[in-house]
Amino acid sequence: MIFDLNSLNIGYAAQTIIAVSILIALILAARKHVARQFGAGVTYALWAIPVARLVLPPLSMPSPLAGFFEFFQTPMPASAGTAEVAPALFRSPEPVGTVTHVVGAPPVSSPVDSSPLLDGAPGLVAFPEVSDPILGGLLLGTMLAVWVGGALYMILRSSWAHHSFMNTLRREEMAPSPELARLAEEVARQVGMKKMPKVSTSFISSGPLVSGLLRPTVLLPAWFEDDYTQSQQRAALAHEMTHIKRGDLWALQVSEIFVALLWFNPLAYMARRAFRTDQEAACDSDVLKSGASSPHAYGETLLKAVQLALPERLTAAASLPLTHALKERMIRMTTPSPSRSRRLMGAGISGLLGSAALLSSGFVTSACASAEVDNTVDMAELAGAPMPDQPRAAPTPPKTPTPGDFRELKSSSSLRVDSGTVYVDGEQVEDRQIVIIGEPFNVNVKNPNIEREIEVLTAKIEAETAQINKLVESMPVIELAFDGLNEQFNREMELAVSFTEETMPKTEEEWEAWAENVERQAEKWEMHAEAMADRAEAQADAWERNLEPKIAMLEARIEMHADELERKIDLAYGDDFEDQIENTHIALTDLVEECRTADLATGETRILEKKTDDGAAKKVKIACVKGDKGALTAKATIKTVLGSDKLDTAEKKAFKKQVHSKSTHTITIETDQSDE
Repeated sequence: MIFDLNSLNIGYAAQTIIAVSILIALILAARKHVARQFGAGVTYALWAIPVARLVLPPLSMPSPLAGFFEFFQTPMPASAGTAEVAPALFRSPEPVGTVTHVVGAPPVSSPVDSSPLLDGAPGLVAFPEVSDPILGGLLLGTMLAVWVGGALYMILRSSWAHHSFMNTLRREEMAPSPELARLAEEVARQVGMKKMPKVSTSFISSGPLVSGLLRPTVLLPAWFEDDYTQSQQRAALAHEMTHIKRGDLWALQVSEIFVALLWFNPLAYMARRAFRTDQEAACDSDVLKSGASSPHAYGETLLKAVQLALPERLTAAASLPLTHALKERMIRMTTPSPSRSRRLMGAGISGLLGSAALLSSGFVTSACASAEVDNTVDMAELAGAPMPDQPRAAPTPPKTPTPGDFRELKSSSSLRVDSGTVYVDGEQVEDRQIVIIGEPFNVNVKNPNIEREIEVLTAKIEAETAQINKLVESMPVIELAFDGLNEQFNREMELAVSFTEETMPKTEEEWEAWAENVERQAEKWEMHAEAMADRAEAQADAWERNLEPKIAMLEARIEMHADELERKIDLAYGDDFEDQIENTHIALTDLVEECRTADLATGETRILEKKTDDGAAKKVKIACVKGDKGALTAKATIKTVLGSDKLDTAEKKAFKKQVHSKSTHTITIETDQSDE
């Protein structure tokens, strides 16, 4: 928790702040990738981890990291085997001063002089020593007062802003039209609202929003029906009612309290901003899943709300625009949604990792607390050495791998099928030939015309880039000639700065005259150089004024085409495409292992098939033959394949073509399971 008032020890608070900051930084770094892989809902749920860690009390379970963290404790003076605790701002009970060292087998415990590395006030944070306990208490009280004051100010300001807005809302709200009220009731049923919320219109709002923790109200602009089309009205109402259904206003209030408690931490404000983005994205996802609005109409509604919205910041109010995250929300909307199984997997992984993060950081806190009670460090046990009264455990015999353990033997492996011959990790599999039937990696994309569209957009980008290059090349070459400097001037300058033995000045007066002449000539050159620079700058400015709008227009068009290209690629080759390829890899690897371990007679052929796990109802098929390479073209093999009811006509023709082809047919799969 933030502060332990009973012990007046801010060690827990400091460690909690560090742990929460690390969790926030990790989520900020991973949130976009998690959203792409597992969906906006999983990303939104991640923000519960730092909130839970902030209020997590120190756990009583001892942590094996306790000894490790004692290496970072404040060093304190020691003498003659007894550690004297110097006056400090925060002090725990005096340490025992006995340390067990690993010196050999068996280990022997003996009292030694306390090490300044190990003895001292436990805790991760070292505080300056204060000789006067009263001064230390005053400093502690000041720190506590500043933190409490800042937190109360943030909470009171937020509460007052919400209270003032709700008072204004109650005073200025107007009843919606009968048509709008009927539409709101229809949308509420469609999104699954159990209780119809209050819907009002007002001139105080420039965009749709919902506010009110206990009695939520959907507030719409007074001109809502005039500015928004019917489909856009439906989308906006669905968005705000989904906020109420999800309890987002309460989560938003928790985020305000979270920031208030960490008002001194810049990461808290970054977290709140990202949290709002993820909250809106998760709400967007739920609206689209409910079918209350189509993606096209929903995207138009977002853009409309942003165009009409005025800058406003409302506490405990979830509004539709959220302009700072519009681009990210639009990108997430255009990214293919992960499958249900993938979202569930992401939720499970997030929950597991979140629990691990909470428990590990909580145990570290407990470890430091335990060290305050007993500062004896068993170095032998920390190092993992057996104690005298603990017999050394017998080594566990290695497990003998079975043929079915193929994918579990190594964290990474390679599979290559080269014209029927199989290689696993570079080693040839004896007496097995495999033919991959058909083209299992030809994944159907959502847009069959995507390649043509990519080609067209790429051509447009290249053409507009060429136009920019042509405009840049048309910039006039600025001549650096000294116009107006005739030959006489050049000759005078040359004579002024150079002289021969006969013309060299002899007296001091002659040298002064020579210097003055050179200075006059140099001033003339400087004047001409400045004039030349002014002319060059004027030419460049004129060229820039003339061509800058054209270049800016071309750059805007290039960016527009690039955004459209990225969107089309994401739509056609998004997560679903990657999942299908990955699942095809897995299915093919399993089939190869099944072929390796199959009990076949020499020359026997068996058609093996396996469905992929992506729900696409796709089957990967192989012909497994026991024998050498010649067995692929044997009559028995051809007869078995052509007579198989597992293959259609096209697949049978593909098999014959492949085994009789003189060209090589190679598929290589590299897998890395180190993180599984």
